[in-house]
This record gives sequence, C-alpha cells and structure tokens, in this order.
Amino acid sequence: MPNANAQKFKKVLTLVIEPLALGVLALLFIIPTITVMNLSPITKKLQELNVLGANTQSSVSVTIVGGKHEVFSEENLNKDTDTTYSYSTKLNKRAADSYSKPILEIKNNTDTAQKVSFYGQTLNQTQSNIRIIADENAYIIQDDRGQTFPQEITVNPSSKIIIFLSIENLTGIQFSEEFDMQIKVVENL
Repeated sequence: MPNANAQKFKKVLTLVIEPLALGVLALLFIIPTITVMNLSPITKKLQELNVLGANTQSSVSVTIVGGKHEVFSEENLNKDTDTTYSYSTKLNKRAADSYSKPILEIKNNTDTAQKVSFYGQTLNQTQSNIRIIADENAYIIQDDRGQTFPQEITVNPSSKIIIFLSIENLTGIQFSEEFDMQIKVVENL
C-alpha cells in the first residue's frame, strides 16, 4: 500500500513539475531574446544623436498623405535626390465642380525656414484650374488655358504643413488624365 501512495505522489509530482520545468527552460531562452530585441531600437535612436545629445537630422522631408478619393487615385511619390521629389496622381473623370484632397506632408526638421517649390501640369488641356493649398493659401499650378506656374511655399523651422491638391472645372470631364508635379527644397532662408 505505501508503494501505491508513493506511485500516486510520483505521478502527481510529474504532472506538476514537468510542465513547470519546461516553462522555466523556455524562459531561459525567451528572456534574453526579448532583451536583445528591446535594446535594438534604443541603439538605433542613439545613432541619430551626436555627442551633446542634439538631434543631427537636418532636412526637409516630404511624405505622401494617401487615402481614397473619387477623383484623385493612383498617387505616387518618388524621392529623386535629397532635395527633389516627383508626385503623380490620376485625375479620374468628374462632374463640373471643385474637388480637393490632402496629398503631401512637408516637415521642416531644421532650425531655419525652408523654401519648397512646386511645378506641375497635365498633358491634356481640360480647362481645369489646378491649385495647391497650404496654410489656407491657394497657389495656382495650372490655369484653365493650360498655362503652368511655378510656386514656392515657406516652411517654418521645426514645423510641418499639409499640402492639398485642388481641381476645379466648369464642365464635366469624361476621361482620366495624369497630373505630375515636381517638388524641390530650394534653399535655406
């Protein structure tokens, strides 16, 4: 009989101790892995800092806002050089009206004001006025006769602005067209 109790105790002990031992063994491998993974982002952040701890990132960044719109589709932004970007979108067929959409976020990561220039056009002449809107100011890019106008916007130090693309036409357009725009960081002010 004592042997049966010992067998039962041994069986219960095996059911409890064995999974616990496997869990402890797994933690011995998981904890160091998690620790190394958590240290990696910190070291990446430290590489962006100089000796005094100030941020060394000193540029203007342009990113696409994205999102869906019935008129503006297939948006694309390419970084050509450190200071130039190419933006394109497909302008779908549309009724006579005015349409706008946020397209770009421009962030000035420097300590000085920066000028950013815009030059865009469509290949087809659709008698549409195309503008960019920044900080509640509208800048005409292409008028209803197809004439294009280069524009410049000043971005204050350590700030960001959202650029909207606006299109207005007095008659319905029954076909799609491509709009291309070049963006360039001009100079420090």
